Amino acid sequence: MIDLYGMTSPNVLKLALMLEECGLDYRVHHVDVFAGAQHDPAFLAMNPNAKVPVIVDNDGDGAFAVFESGAALLYLADKTGLLLPRDGRARSTALQWLLFQASTVGPAFGQYVHFFRYAPSEIYALRRHESETARVLGLLDRRLGESAWLSGDSYGLADIATWPGVRTGDAIFPLLANGHGWRTLPNLRRWFDNIAERSAAVRATAAVDALLPQDKAAFARADTDALDRFFGRGRHDHALALTGAEPA
Repeated sequence: MIDLYGMTSPNVLKLALMLEECGLDYRVHHVDVFAGAQHDPAFLAMNPNAKVPVIVDNDGDGAFAVFESGAALLYLADKTGLLLPRDGRARSTALQWLLFQASTVGPAFGQYVHFFRYAPSEIYALRRHESETARVLGLLDRRLGESAWLSGDSYGLADIATWPGVRTGDAIFPLLANGHGWRTLPNLRRWFDNIAERSAAVRATAAVDALLPQDKAAFARADTDALDRFFGRGRHDHALALTGAEPA
């Protein structure tokens, strides 16, 4: 049995999707990030970076925690022998696109969503991240015009890692390209719809979406200081410890 700790986020969904694709038994545990549950000692023992998701594999010789979603995907691929070529150029190609998701797709989408939702007055920042998001979406579409899957000839980790971010962005990305959005990109749309129809994707999204009422309640309970702690701003600005400055 594997325990998955998280909330309704793309990184959590990618692990639920991988667990479903691999046919592994798992349980989902909600983490109230707005109340700071990710800073509790018990959680920090699993992930010193105080972020979701985390998986804990209870099989074998005691519980083993894995943090960082990309590392967890690789762990599950190694555990099951699924969704990642074992060697050669096919493995290298699959890993290149997995790391592209971790280093570029995820940060681009995440920063755009952050400034769109939480800092709409930051006009330059919002436009900067909107531009980068549009660039990344176009790059993904070009890749999928050359290959059926991001991972290569077969569906794999890069597809699992990237799909949740595109899905979550449905509410935001339509504002790109004068309101037409990413669904005008034919290769990306074909790829997205093909994954959405997989039974594992249906089950994984249902499992993670079931956490949404708890997330909404947690956000409603969060006061200004709790949100500042979550976003690392105000008196929780991590740079203050380095500079000695007063909160803005």
